[in-house]
Amino acid sequence: DGTLKITARREAFQNRSYTSSRIKTEGQFQFTYGTIDFRAKLPTGGGTWPAIWSLGADYLTNPWPAAGEIDYMEHIGNDQDVIYATVHHPGAFAGNADGGEREVENVSTEFHNYRTIWTEDSIRFFVDGLPIHRVDNDESLPFNKDFFLIMNVAMGGNFGGDVDPAFMESSMEVDYIRVYQE
Repeated sequence: DGTLKITARREAFQNRSYTSSRIKTEGQFQFTYGTIDFRAKLPTGGGTWPAIWSLGADYLTNPWPAAGEIDYMEHIGNDQDVIYATVHHPGAFAGNADGGEREVENVSTEFHNYRTIWTEDSIRFFVDGLPIHRVDNDESLPFNKDFFLIMNVAMGGNFGGDVDPAFMESSMEVDYIRVYQE
């Protein structure tokens, strides 16, 4: 139907209980600054952890969190109506990351519009035009160089939480993702 679906399902594979996927633009498309727009409908189910994010393209020689990470949208099925937007860097990462959240109804039954405006001065995150978070950017942070895009649905983990034992399958559906630069 013209949308991209990344599906997580209960399915044994290589000693794991679930399968899913990720798509990344590493080596194909990297960018510094811009407006990132996407429209998505998110999966349901405890333990689902969809995200659209970016990682510093130099992560192989500048390991995380020094390379930087920009999470344009993260969601966890154990907190169904909350959208998270976060950055990770050496001064704020993992459980101490610099992020915000906004309650949004129907994230799994309706498409919502997500926008991040990333400049040399700030990174501002929005859902349906409403602000989620703002980070002041400067030369001390790793957000002034190339990053690449990643879209994925993870299961469980420190942020995703416990997977519902009844979980069988759910998808993140992406209508589009666009990057605009001046």
